[in-house]
Amino acid sequence: MRASSRGVRWGWLAAVAALATLVAVACGDDGGGTPAAKSAQPGFKVVAVNKGQPIKIGISSILTGDLQALGIPIAQAAELAGKGVTVEGFSIAFERKDDTCSPEGGTSAAQQLINAGVVAVVGPVCSSSVIASQPLYEKAGITTVSPSSTAVASTKPAGRGVYKTFFRVTYNDAIQGPALANFAQNQLKAKSAYVVFFNDAYGQGLKDEFQKAFKGTVAGSEGFEKGATNFASIVTNIQNKKPDVVFFSGFFAEAVPFITQLREKGITTPFLSADGVRDEQFIKLAGKHAEGAYLSLPSPKLAGSVYDKFKADYKAAYQKEADTSPFTAESFDASTVIINAIKKVAQKDGDNLKIDLAKLQDAIAKSETTGAIGKIKFDAKGDNAGGETPVTFFVVKNGKFEAFKG
Repeated sequence: MRASSRGVRWGWLAAVAALATLVAVACGDDGGGTPAAKSAQPGFKVVAVNKGQPIKIGISSILTGDLQALGIPIAQAAELAGKGVTVEGFSIAFERKDDTCSPEGGTSAAQQLINAGVVAVVGPVCSSSVIASQPLYEKAGITTVSPSSTAVASTKPAGRGVYKTFFRVTYNDAIQGPALANFAQNQLKAKSAYVVFFNDAYGQGLKDEFQKAFKGTVAGSEGFEKGATNFASIVTNIQNKKPDVVFFSGFFAEAVPFITQLREKGITTPFLSADGVRDEQFIKLAGKHAEGAYLSLPSPKLAGSVYDKFKADYKAAYQKEADTSPFTAESFDASTVIINAIKKVAQKDGDNLKIDLAKLQDAIAKSETTGAIGKIKFDAKGDNAGGETPVTFFVVKNGKFEAFKG
C-alpha cells in the first residue's frame, strides 16, 4: 500500500530526529553546561535459565588487533572470578565478544551479547566502545561494569541523565588528568607541556582534563588517528617548541612508534602518559626508547590479601603475571561484583532459575565490597567512590615498570 507524501515526510523527519538524539548521546562529552534530559527507563526483563544451562555473563573486550595484548588479559581475569562458581546449582559461563576498542565494535559486541541472552556484562574496556554501546545496553536492561573506561563522559553523558545500567570499577579522568598534571609540575618540574592525543573519547577526554589542570604553558596540542605510525611532523614541532614534558594521551600501539621517533631524533624530553600505555607491550616493542617513561594508572597501589590471592590464581591459570597488563585486577573485581549480585537476586523456579534484571541492576548499584583493588562502592552516577589513593605512578627502569617513589 502506497503511503501519502505527507506521511512519508513526517516519517522521514521523525527518523532524522531519532538519529540526532542517538548521535548526541553516543558522542557526548562531559556534559558540562548542558541540562540533563529525562532518561528513558531501561528495558529490564526477567531472564529464565533452564535446568542444565549456565548463567551467561558477557565480556566486551579487545580480542583482536594491535591492542589485544590489553584486552585478552582483562577477559581472562573476568573469567577467573567465575571459575568453579555456582549459583543455586547453576554454573557461570562467559560469552566473549570483540569490541575492537572502537565505537562500531562496541555496538556490534553489545548487540551480539544481548542476542546471546547474557544477564550482565564485564566491559566494555575502552571509553569509545562504552559511550557508543550504552544506549543499546540501557534499552535492553543489561547492566555493564567496566573495569577500565576512564572517560568522564561514560558517567556524565551530555544532554541526558546518567545511564542506570553502567558502572565502572576504575576511576575517571577527572581524577587521573589532574594527577598527571600535578606530577608533571611537581615531580618533573615542568613549566611547559606538549600534548599529543588519540582522537577518540579516551584520548581527547584525558587530554582535556590534563590541559585544564596543568598550570604551565601548553606549547602545543596535536591529535592523531588510530593506527598512526608516522609522527615526523609532531616530533619536529616538539623539537622546535622545546617543552619541559611531552604528555601522550592514547594507547601503546601508537605510543611505540611515537616515542621511538622522538628518541631517534635526539629529543630527551620526559615522556609522560597514562593507563593506555602502561602495558608490557610498550616496553617490549619500544625497547630502549621506553626507558625513563613515566606512566600512571587510575588505581591504588595493589596490595592486600584479596589482591595477593588474585595474583597467585591468575598466574596459576594463565602462566603469567597479572600486573604486566593494566586493569586485570579491576576486571576480576568487576566480574566478582556481578556474580555476587546474581547470588543475591537469583531465584529458583522449579528446576529452572529466574534472574530479574531490574533487581540485578539494583544489587550491583548497592554493591559494597573489598576487592583486589581495594574498596568498591558505586555513587549515583556509577563511578567507584570507594578508593582513597586512586592514582599510582610508574617509571620504566631497566626494561621494567617500577613504582615511582619521588
